Amino acid sequence: MIGAVKLRVARHTDQLEAVAAFYRDRVGLPELGRFVNHAGYDGVFLAVPGTDAHLELTSGGPHPAPRPHPESLLVLYLETQAEIDAIATRIAQRSVVPANPYWRANALAFEDPDGFQLLLTLGNTTDHTLAIHVERHTGPREGLQPLFELAEDSPTQLASYLNSGRVLVAVHADHLLGHLQLTESELASELEIKNIAVLQAHRHRGIGRALVAAAIELARDESRSALVVATAAADVDNLRFYQRMGFRMRSIERDAFTPRTGYDPEASVDGITLRDRVWLDLRLHEPRGVRPT
Repeated sequence: MIGAVKLRVARHTDQLEAVAAFYRDRVGLPELGRFVNHAGYDGVFLAVPGTDAHLELTSGGPHPAPRPHPESLLVLYLETQAEIDAIATRIAQRSVVPANPYWRANALAFEDPDGFQLLLTLGNTTDHTLAIHVERHTGPREGLQPLFELAEDSPTQLASYLNSGRVLVAVHADHLLGHLQLTESELASELEIKNIAVLQAHRHRGIGRALVAAAIELARDESRSALVVATAAADVDNLRFYQRMGFRMRSIERDAFTPRTGYDPEASVDGITLRDRVWLDLRLHEPRGVRPT
């Protein structure tokens, strides 16, 4: 046994100011101090709030910076989903898909300027311990209809595509918690996320991210060029979700939600009238680490 210790994690970088700014200004780790040309090294000390741990970033010396690895992660456990959302808003870049399936389901991941992954997840709650797996649904679709209806307000539209394409489901202890439907797009090289939903009681647990990550992996395995999805312009939460998954806006379809297409003319989302549809896409063959302009 050892006595009380304090933890400092040190990482070398060739981009000291850029990496320090990422963790200080965008993630929110306070800068404690720095040093310049100490035996040929420069460095920055950052505090990890709520702990006695420090993150030390150094540059200089005879060794180059380490190369990023998909399993070399910095994981921050936050108390609330709102804190995760606030950090993600400050980071303001596309999220990435972790290699480990557990983290795909339970964390939001971003690359820092060196390409190392920062994971944001919930702590002090059972949310981050929820083990799910994503699998292909092979049974009848009728049992999934209540889930489909969470994401589709038009019975007419739902009836037209309920049995189309393929469906992935998120399962925990034999309980189905969410689904994602993939259909062919107008372009043979693309797949469309047609319908996706997670049970209300299990939202904000990373299940939607895990389903989309599985869809991305499937599309890549089939050498598709893009994954496309449409959502209501009024649904700001959905727009935020897809953009954090790396999707970018593609086009706007005006007056997509009308009585003619089976929608209630009085329907709204958070006080915004349901009217226009936004199409987004995720290009699947951009080189890793290259940010879209």
